[in-house]
Amino acid sequence: MKGMILEIFYTSLISTLKISLVVLSTIYIVNYFLNKGLLEKISNFLAPITEKLKLNSFLISSIMVSFLSPTVGYTLLSDGIKDNKLTEKEVLFGSLANSFPAVFSHALTYYVPVVIPILGYTGIIYVILRLFIAFVKSIIGILLIKATSGGEKYLKENLKIEKPKNINKKFEKSPFNKTFDFSKRFIPLMFLSMFGVIYLSKMGFFEHFSILILPITSFFNLNPNTGILAITGVINVSAAMVMAGTFLKSSSLTPNEVIIGLLLGNIVAFSTRSVKHSIPLHFSLFGPKRGSKVILLNASLTIILDIFIISFLIIYM
Repeated sequence: MKGMILEIFYTSLISTLKISLVVLSTIYIVNYFLNKGLLEKISNFLAPITEKLKLNSFLISSIMVSFLSPTVGYTLLSDGIKDNKLTEKEVLFGSLANSFPAVFSHALTYYVPVVIPILGYTGIIYVILRLFIAFVKSIIGILLIKATSGGEKYLKENLKIEKPKNINKKFEKSPFNKTFDFSKRFIPLMFLSMFGVIYLSKMGFFEHFSILILPITSFFNLNPNTGILAITGVINVSAAMVMAGTFLKSSSLTPNEVIIGLLLGNIVAFSTRSVKHSIPLHFSLFGPKRGSKVILLNASLTIILDIFIISFLIIYM
């Protein structure tokens, strides 16, 4: 038993060091370009395109600022309705329009430096799918805004995008400091997750647990490990990524099955994620009633699109 623990410890340590080297290097590079104003440059580059949409200036500002800070983007929507410059429908559909900028920002700070190094090609596909889902949500949001407001509130004199002052404060830390702060959370979690996955695998836990969820996975003709991955995603996203990488390496799951498991985890995690993050933020900005509408609209559309992609993968995998 002691020999097995030492072997697992050594394997986990080496794997953690190898993955961390790639992840932290990527984190440093990404943060370097963020400090150089990468997101702001992207925002400015896209500004003429969003202006041609002839939306309310508050909505344009919210969309563009979401590339830099999704929270500030939501804050602009909140300010817009408080100042009677936006209707409730424009706020609801505007929150959908902010989806792609918000996910794109998250992709640069998490998906690219963490998910892709761990999952490789499968990680690239997963990130593309997450961006695709967000893009579809944004397009739907913009179309709904155009259909309901018809551009009536578009004011040419307000075309200039209103950006909050000091928007780059979140990027003021040096790339090294931000990478170091990230490493303090990432490396221990990576090692513990890797150790736990390998230990449980050697103890036969996954085989026993697979029996419990077999009726569900069998109904959808899925590998039981897909269900395990989904449940892990509810507990901790980074741990699920580590587990997915381990399953890929051992050929316990195919790339398609890993993506399905991660998407299922995203669906199942909706309730816990709402309690932890969405409800406090949206209730404080929009109030309980309107905040609930924003959460339900965005979550429902995300879940529908996730289910669509999962169904496509199951049918054609």
